[in-house]
Amino acid sequence: MLLSDVVDVRELGIRVLHGDAEALARPVLRACTTDMPDPTRYVSAGSLVFSGLVWRRSAEDSDLFVKRLAGVGVSALAAGEALYGRVPEDVIEACVRHRLPLLVVPDDVPFSRVIEYMTGAMASARVDRLQTGLARQRQWLAAVADGRRIDDLLEGLAQQFGVRAWLTTATGVLVAGSSAPDEDALDRITAAAASTARFPVEASGGYTVLSVGSGLGGRLDCWYLVLGRAGETGAVSAECVEAFDELAAVVALDRVRRDERRSAGWEITDRTGPLGRAHVDAGVVVVAEADGDVATDVLRAVVADVLGEAVTSVDAEGRIVAVTPGEDAEITDRLRRRLSRLRPVLRRSRLFVGVGGGCTDDNLEGAVRSATAAAAAARNDRGAVCVRRAELDSAIGLLAALPDELRRSYADRLLGDVVEHDRRTEAGLITTLETFLDCDGSWRRTADRLHVHLNTVRYRIGRVEALTGRSLGRTGDRLDLYLALRSLDRLAS
Repeated sequence: MLLSDVVDVRELGIRVLHGDAEALARPVLRACTTDMPDPTRYVSAGSLVFSGLVWRRSAEDSDLFVKRLAGVGVSALAAGEALYGRVPEDVIEACVRHRLPLLVVPDDVPFSRVIEYMTGAMASARVDRLQTGLARQRQWLAAVADGRRIDDLLEGLAQQFGVRAWLTTATGVLVAGSSAPDEDALDRITAAAASTARFPVEASGGYTVLSVGSGLGGRLDCWYLVLGRAGETGAVSAECVEAFDELAAVVALDRVRRDERRSAGWEITDRTGPLGRAHVDAGVVVVAEADGDVATDVLRAVVADVLGEAVTSVDAEGRIVAVTPGEDAEITDRLRRRLSRLRPVLRRSRLFVGVGGGCTDDNLEGAVRSATAAAAAARNDRGAVCVRRAELDSAIGLLAALPDELRRSYADRLLGDVVEHDRRTEAGLITTLETFLDCDGSWRRTADRLHVHLNTVRYRIGRVEALTGRSLGRTGDRLDLYLALRSLDRLAS
């Protein structure tokens, strides 16, 4: 109900003392009566407040009373004429000063009669809206069952109310709608939605955000309906918000169906093994993990939403491994921007994401290892969301990017005889070589760490040099053997 609906009822005889057409378009949510000098405890936002002006003794009283009503956010003040025979000028001036619409109720019309009329009209309107909403939902459900897209329903309702509307994820990824808000606007929208205790919520820039489904629960992977101001000016009407809230219930059902299809696709992918080659052509590898109470399937859904066209799987450690088209730098920026929108809802949990370089079938495993190492390094960063891009700034980083077949051939050529000697004799040559290199070539430190005699270390290293044809006294040969050892480690892991 609007203020104008009350004024237009002739038999009530209510007149407007202050307020233009825009003011009379204010919605009225309820009616209440008070003559307390401080009315704030007895009224609420959106109320039409009836008062006999018993509280008035001076112009100061009028100013304070009206100021308090305006501060609460009431729709208007309806003053009775019975006490003074008219509405005093200082009451009118106070309403003008505080921009509060002022109505006058004739002295022969009791407040109870007006409130009774309003209650009946509101109840009737409520029933009409409920019936209209149920009819709309039945039509939408039938349309979805017939294969209509949510985009079409969203666009149709947006045109009906003259607003712009979008369906987005909690990370700001567009699910439905066109001409989405820019990234800065999406930052504000998701921040408002993530921090609110109640929907709908207003975001700066004239956006109204409604939840889809559970609302306050599961905000890491929830969806939001976002409404833009009609024609770029004016607020979105309450009727419009109510209609889109009804649509949100239908969208929630459609999302369940989408999630079931995606889960079925994951099962097919997972049965071929982590990132089975049949699903991978070329792209960038992303590895994501979380601590705290973030469920694996939720993290997988978030990563899939942010990356878009990506093949995902879960490795033995519960990490999400994905291959997505694009360039590693662009993928890294996208992950940082979109995942950062989840910070307000992570609470005590943290996300760690590593981005590897480009990969093909030949070097997929190496790219996965590179991204996994970057995700592990991200744990050293501060913040709730840490994204690291793998950099080829070391020999080990370069080694990880090589195809497995090439690294296997390299390791076999340099250390194959040593590995075979250890297998036959259990001489521990590989362990001694690894410890010797880790101790920077110090014979004494190597002996101490292995708990063997110094001469034993010299003998074993001599055998390694004889079997490999390399001298551990030369820097280049040390590097060759070090990389061969790391190749063995990575191939075994």
